[in-house]
Amino acid sequence: MGDFVRPEVVRLPLSGERWIDVKKRLNAGESRKMFARVVKDMPAGATPTLDPEQVGLTKLVAYLLGWSFTDDDGKPVPFSVAALDNLDTGVYAEMIKAVDAHEDAQDVARSAEKNGQSSGIASSATSSSPSDATGASIGSVN
Repeated sequence: MGDFVRPEVVRLPLSGERWIDVKKRLNAGESRKMFARVVKDMPAGATPTLDPEQVGLTKLVAYLLGWSFTDDDGKPVPFSVAALDNLDTGVYAEMIKAVDAHEDAQDVARSAEKNGQSSGIASSATSSSPSDATGASIGSVN
């Protein structure tokens, strides 16, 4: 385990043979930006007030690199914040749950590494390949 975060892609499975590609870990800058986007107000010495519209969204935007989603005609839909906003609420919730579980698994694995323990804990169904045959997995964050 080094001092710097290497960019690595992990594929997380979703229901219906869908998947999302996410960053294995966020770096310090990405973590700060994610926190800053979700906080609405942070008075000194008080609990921060969160922006309810940003809760969940900030984490998806920070982690998400691509997905297998298609439109009604079967054409790949590139990842964007606008596309996230147009998702079915159930699909959106499933993505948040998958990213939360991935983040938790990475935290446990890093903690075990720091304590000198070997850990077999990892995100489920990972893949080092960030794209499928159609190239639908990698998109840009708008």
